[in-house]
Amino acid sequence: MEYSRNKLQEIAMQIMTSFLICQQQGLIIDIEKTFSEVLSDSYENAPIYLKEVVIKALKHENESIDLISKYLKNWKFARLNTCVQAILILAVTNCKYIEGFNKAIAIDIAVDLSKKYSEENDYKFVNAVLDNAL
Repeated sequence: MEYSRNKLQEIAMQIMTSFLICQQQGLIIDIEKTFSEVLSDSYENAPIYLKEVVIKALKHENESIDLISKYLKNWKFARLNTCVQAILILAVTNCKYIEGFNKAIAIDIAVDLSKKYSEENDYKFVNAVLDNAL
């Protein structure tokens, strides 16, 4: 199945959110199972970009959180909405660890996802944090 770049970002956010919830609950992350559940298809059939961004997001999760945390005024990363956490981590991953990914596009995608999946004004927060962090 073919996916648009925006749809891939949305799927990556859903997968990353699932992983963050597993971590918060002390559960083991099952990458292949989570991909299969979100995509309704096997991990093997997942687009390469989707695998790349999610695996790199997990691999560099702590570095991304450290970078983001520097720009959270009066907030702790762990207290943020889990979807917002996933959106921020993926935006940093796209900019720092995916070759040729444009910063402005990463921020635009993050803002769009936060408008769709988080509280009413969270997109302003996401935009400000990423604008400073990236």
